[in-house]
Amino acid sequence: MSPLSTLHELVPEERMITHRRIAVSLSALSLAVLGALGVPGTAQAVTAAPSGATANYCSEGWSQNHPTIGWGSAGNAVRHAQCKLGKWGRHVAIDGVFGRETYNATVSLQRECGIPVDGVIGPQTWRCID
Repeated sequence: MSPLSTLHELVPEERMITHRRIAVSLSALSLAVLGALGVPGTAQAVTAAPSGATANYCSEGWSQNHPTIGWGSAGNAVRHAQCKLGKWGRHVAIDGVFGRETYNATVSLQRECGIPVDGVIGPQTWRCID
């Protein structure tokens, strides 16, 4: 069975997340290659992004911007939420992709906080999580 046929067997939400991860990986690879070739502006873009291993997504610096995020969202706001969920005992991978694991942790936290349970991290959930 080819990887492509396996991808098409995924449910739509998982397929979207897989596509998003592939796109993010290809974007990072493209920036790295362009930076290595000396294309102006790309070296700064490559070095400006925090690495997952060293960035502290739980720091207050990440608390300044709280967009509404939910299933399929990706990026640093999701990483920040995943880190904060971990501080509440909902240990999820800090991969920057809002998938099943992050959704389940969000629903659990919303129940504990006594706020509407929708699996979306919006203003009420951010107030609870911070």
